[in-house]
Amino acid sequence: MIYYEVIEKKIIDNVYEIKIANFNVKPKAGQYVSLILPSKAEIPLGVGDYDEGNNKLKLYVESEKLANEIGKRVILKGPLGKPLDFTNVRTIVGIAYGKLYHDLLYPLKIAYQNKIETFAKCIDCKLNYDEPRSIEDADLILVSAPLQLLYGLKVPRKKTLVFNRWVKMNCNLGVCGVCEVKGKLTCIDGPFMRLDDLVD
Repeated sequence: MIYYEVIEKKIIDNVYEIKIANFNVKPKAGQYVSLILPSKAEIPLGVGDYDEGNNKLKLYVESEKLANEIGKRVILKGPLGKPLDFTNVRTIVGIAYGKLYHDLLYPLKIAYQNKIETFAKCIDCKLNYDEPRSIEDADLILVSAPLQLLYGLKVPRKKTLVFNRWVKMNCNLGVCGVCEVKGKLTCIDGPFMRLDDLVD
């Protein structure tokens, strides 16, 4: 197991921002890592950011209890999950609710760096992109929201991917099947999954 040094832990907008040093594998947009705690629990966390020049990984933790379990060193597994495919994507829109905005930070940054026109609609939060003129015209829509809000979401379902954060992920390798949703494994096919694969 590889231990990584925690070089900074601070609260930003009621979320704990954790910076990890010497994480030498650059995550792709849409991937996640698994934080392995001393209690042996594995917690999947979306990538908040990655500084390739300094090999620094940024993660966000919402729970104070979880943040307090993170000491000066951590064990991480990853990057894991299916990267987002930006092929033929010219316009992307991120939709986030409250402090869940951090799930979209890294994918939107990568899209912007790849010259994709990037917009964001944030409810009770802030993302540093212009509001979209039309969500329906976007080639790809990324959403991070509580499950109950997805049922009323007025977006084109086939081109909307949702950060699936409400299922339990156990092994994070597609072996145990705990994270299965409608025949798909969140840890392998996600964490971003098509809206129409998640809700009816």
